[in-house]
Amino acid sequence: MSHQATLPLLPVLQPLGRPDPDAAAIRSQGGVEYHELSVRNVLNRCLNPRMPFVWTINPYRGCEFGCTYCYARYTHSFFELSSWKDFERRIFVKQGAAESLERKLRKTDLRHQPISIGTATDPYQPAESHYRVTRSILQVLRGAEGLQVSITTKSPLILEDLDLLVELDRKHAVTVHLTLTTLDPGLARRIEQRAPDPQARLRTLRQLTAAGIATSIFCMPVMPGINDGEDQLEPLFEAARDGGAFDVMASALFLKQAARARFWPWIKREFPALEKTYRKLYGRRDYLSSRHGDQVLEQARRLRLSYGFPRQRTGRG
Repeated sequence: MSHQATLPLLPVLQPLGRPDPDAAAIRSQGGVEYHELSVRNVLNRCLNPRMPFVWTINPYRGCEFGCTYCYARYTHSFFELSSWKDFERRIFVKQGAAESLERKLRKTDLRHQPISIGTATDPYQPAESHYRVTRSILQVLRGAEGLQVSITTKSPLILEDLDLLVELDRKHAVTVHLTLTTLDPGLARRIEQRAPDPQARLRTLRQLTAAGIATSIFCMPVMPGINDGEDQLEPLFEAARDGGAFDVMASALFLKQAARARFWPWIKREFPALEKTYRKLYGRRDYLSSRHGDQVLEQARRLRLSYGFPRQRTGRG
């Protein structure tokens, strides 16, 4: 069924209610609505050959964390929700995701095929503390053998599934990628509005690696003039090494069309001295040129070598 065919159902969807967030893990906002979204297939093939995975799973559509740079805002346009605010305030919960995945696994041999959970929205955003869609998916994966599973998140809520991750790691190659762009809590709050505090993410890193789960840091995005300097990056690389991360991977900011309505007013308000630079760098393109990209990532690449990344993984992943 196409997205267009589902659009008439949107007005009759009912909010499921607001979960009680774990204040130590997440910063939540008022006025968020949660809606049921029935799915026929939660496992989607990735058609981009540049990506390091074959299949993707996103337990939710929309994300309450409200990161200013998020490219995935375009997914709400399928429901004719065009405001950037809708992506943060109307979260769709994929009911039946576990059953859909179980049917797929019965029909398809996915052994040794990389599956990535959380490519478009955070699988451990506030909704997960209530609806447990991500956990239900992991429980289904427990019945399979020989999969390559990775999870990308900013949230300490993943620790509620630590027992399950350890069990899965005995049967599969499990990897967790924690997104962390700065250790400065003030800067983090500015660029990732309601995402967990950097120190909460570092505590998560330490607990995951102590349990034997192979965990890396995604320093993504690196933003020109904001978090690309040595003073911002070196403490992050040092903390990642000390926390047991097997790697720190960095990539430069890219600005898809769906993110611009959110990003341009934000850069003008928060970093007015950089607005002209950003307009020049991204005004006519989504990605930095090769030359500018190399400049922005120069410190991150140097520090990656200096701190000995990549290192041997602690888990099987």
